[in-house]
Amino acid sequence: MEVSREEEAQKAYVKLLTGQGVSQRMLIQREFTIIRLSAFLKDIPCAGSEYRQAVDRFIASIDTAEIPMVLPVVREFFSFWMRDIKAIAAMSQAKVFNGNAPMVTTTQDELFKHWYDLDKTMMSTAEKIVMEAFLSASETKGLDPAAFKERMRMAKCLLVSLRQVPHKQSHSYRQTVDRNLPLFNALGTQHAFLSVAREFYYFWRGDMLKPQQLQAQVKPQVKTRALAMAA
Repeated sequence: MEVSREEEAQKAYVKLLTGQGVSQRMLIQREFTIIRLSAFLKDIPCAGSEYRQAVDRFIASIDTAEIPMVLPVVREFFSFWMRDIKAIAAMSQAKVFNGNAPMVTTTQDELFKHWYDLDKTMMSTAEKIVMEAFLSASETKGLDPAAFKERMRMAKCLLVSLRQVPHKQSHSYRQTVDRNLPLFNALGTQHAFLSVAREFYYFWRGDMLKPQQLQAQVKPQVKTRALAMAA
């Protein structure tokens, strides 16, 4: 009997976690998450965009209280499902597969204060350039004004939260997203936030910036268009 991509990936993922000493209880919880996720992955093309859409459908089907617990699993499982050996080796070396639930080190009161203080939070030239690029991309989506403003505010919230991250690594970005997620769970906009977070990652890294924008990030005198909705 032929083994499906999902079953093969699940076995490899569990084997790696077992080898790293993850508890039996945590293994069972993660396997259960993968089994539920696999129902949404069945028969879809092997592509990142297809995986993200399946994850969106999966996230929409579960209780919001589960989201912080399942996010690390679906992120880690992606490389196994894609059979990306290099990515798996890199994450293993970085000790990403620790089998622990994400630790929320920021209280909900602090998160709400951060959210409501955004209008008073000034941005650096480099941050303004990232927001400018994200704004331009967002303008092509045909969003209504309220949704557009919320989208830009979420992006600024992430960008300000990422100031303390020393290196632009994916696991640091994911941890920042997880720390902010309880705020958006409380606001009832967690799905919109996760969608913004997935897109904004590439702007934060600089992948979506034009060469002249990347060059301008190191020039303090560069002037950027005012971002009234985010600054």
